[in-house]
Amino acid sequence: MSPAAAPQEAPAAGFMAPGDQFYRHLFLSLRCGTITIDREGRITSINDLARKILEVRDPDLVGLPCPEALKDHPKLAGIFIESFRMKNQPNRAEMEIRLKDERKRTIGFSMSLIRDDRAEVCGAALLFRDLTQIEHHEEQEQLKERLAVLGQMAAGMAHEIRNPLGGIEVTTSLLRRRLASRTEDVALLDKIISEVKRLNRTVSESLEYVRPLHLECRWASLEGIIQEAVRRASGALEGKTIEVGVRLDREMPPLWMDPDQVRDAVTNLIRNAFEAIPRSGSVRVETRREHLPTPLRFGWDREDSPAPSFGSYAVIQISDTGKGIPEEMRDRLFYPFFTTKQTGSGVGLPLARKIVEGHQGIIDFESEVGRGSTFLVKLPMVDRHDAAVPAAPDSESQAR
Repeated sequence: MSPAAAPQEAPAAGFMAPGDQFYRHLFLSLRCGTITIDREGRITSINDLARKILEVRDPDLVGLPCPEALKDHPKLAGIFIESFRMKNQPNRAEMEIRLKDERKRTIGFSMSLIRDDRAEVCGAALLFRDLTQIEHHEEQEQLKERLAVLGQMAAGMAHEIRNPLGGIEVTTSLLRRRLASRTEDVALLDKIISEVKRLNRTVSESLEYVRPLHLECRWASLEGIIQEAVRRASGALEGKTIEVGVRLDREMPPLWMDPDQVRDAVTNLIRNAFEAIPRSGSVRVETRREHLPTPLRFGWDREDSPAPSFGSYAVIQISDTGKGIPEEMRDRLFYPFFTTKQTGSGVGLPLARKIVEGHQGIIDFESEVGRGSTFLVKLPMVDRHDAAVPAAPDSESQAR
């Protein structure tokens, strides 16, 4: 920052006490981009590095609504605004942003709520770094090449595993028919078939997770998707006594989405809820409409028209009375192959997050050990008559 600009930047930090030069200099000297907003979503401060990374040239952003100030980065603005209602703000997440000349830039970011002396939320802070500017670029490129080869090898192994799994399942089913009168032997064969199906599902989900996400969006209703997801996930009940309740908003309009992908994401979340309950309990699946305090835009544009805005989220809420998620495990919950359950694959949640974020949506959760967990999926509700609805792009999950 130039000396001439410093006096203009001082009021930007709305949460800083006047005259407190130490904290002012600390904010301006941070080696990461930093933006803060107040409870109403207005920009209260932005440092020079944040302007540089995001290529924001407007000199007077303080006081502007976040979606307006970050209009070139609507997805980032959307998550920032939504952070007030999230139970777990993003931590060490990644996102790909597009600059005005269509260049791509990957940022690593964390968000935190700002609390006053009475512990009441008065704002939020976004801290991020440009991950595309890495000092050891060549080393990173070599690492990416090795990971790409490893991914190809893993995909090949997965295909090789699925073939004999299918043979095992068919052979076991035939043997089960021959031994239909021998109850104890049939029970053992049923166990083999169940484990083969679970392993096959894990392999299939692993392949789906590493494959680039391609959305085929169309107007579709959530009601049928939820009902089908509950039916598909019911295989995870496996003799448990679980009461399943479904309450749907019958007035929910059709959404612009890939219904197959959304169904898979919801199925994984419901299955996860079933698996989280040891023997008996309940799972509730609900849908509702949630209005936003300020409209947001989709994170992609069409050449012939600007990206549409939306003022509401379609919320899918899945609650269980399972064991809950320990605090120390929550940051890793969406890591591939990380699971808190003995029977979990560790792929369902990362895949669900990939699909939801591919729809420009948000996935959040809250949990209490011993009482259960609640997962929230929020999908943008764009006007069905909006002619600017974009074609579905190829996208990949940006948060890991």
